[in-house]
Amino acid sequence: MEGNKRKRIYWFWSIVLILLAGSAVWSFRSSLTAKTIKFEVAQTGTITHEQKVMATFANQETSILAPISGKIQYLGEDGQRFRRGEAVGTIQADGTAPGTKRENAQAIQAVVGGLFFRQSDGLESILTSQNLTTMDLDKLLAQTAKVKTPGVTVQTGEVVGKVVNNLIPTMAFLEIPSMEGLVVGKTLRITVGNQTVNAKILRKSDQPKGIIVQFPYYIDGSVSDRRHEVTWIYRPSVTGVLVPKSALWTKGEELGVFLWSEGVVQFKKVKILDQDDQQICIDNIPSGIPVVITPRDGLEGLVADVKNI
Repeated sequence: MEGNKRKRIYWFWSIVLILLAGSAVWSFRSSLTAKTIKFEVAQTGTITHEQKVMATFANQETSILAPISGKIQYLGEDGQRFRRGEAVGTIQADGTAPGTKRENAQAIQAVVGGLFFRQSDGLESILTSQNLTTMDLDKLLAQTAKVKTPGVTVQTGEVVGKVVNNLIPTMAFLEIPSMEGLVVGKTLRITVGNQTVNAKILRKSDQPKGIIVQFPYYIDGSVSDRRHEVTWIYRPSVTGVLVPKSALWTKGEELGVFLWSEGVVQFKKVKILDQDDQQICIDNIPSGIPVVITPRDGLEGLVADVKNI
């Protein structure tokens, strides 16, 4: 009897020790596992689908020539609209005696109505809307701009500025390497400076690769900087809660993320609204909640501390 009693006591304490050891190991493992979890806070944001493309603009531009040689004085500011026949400046002829009345100066008239600019680049009659749609684009776009702003003194016949008809829509050639899905007659969403508009596709080109588009109206900044980058919005943006792509985890047949809620890691099934290379946009978790970005099996139910996130 005594021997059996000792055996029972032995086995009792053995089981207790095993349970305690197992509990300690589990506690240590859980603590170690929790410490290796990395979190990031989910934030409300927007996934955009944009691409920077180079644009070469064309407007209806008319060069203004000096009627005589002499000292030039401009009237108004660059980009100011003048009516046809209105003076954009005056020229005091060479050799005019000092003190001669200004009324004797030769007026420089706007030959057409529009916006007047002092700067010219020699492409006013080359890069036109008509030429963009009819001429060889390779040769047309190879033309070199020679930007010039007249000095104080000009010569007869010298270009002293240009008038741009801002009542006619601006056109442009957009350098787009891949034109998959782009159809003549359809529209693109384009941002130029602070303006975002729909531009109609008029022509596709294989050499050089790109498209000719027509904007709904004159585009500010398309004259002073004839060639510059614009933003092509090739898909609508989507707003929601954003988390890193690395947070995604598949549990069984469910796609979701591990969240930290009330001190415990929990798996949450999610619906992906949109994504880009780094982030996913989901709609059924709150903004500001910590999300595991190092997901793996065995995280469900772990106690974790994310105070230092």
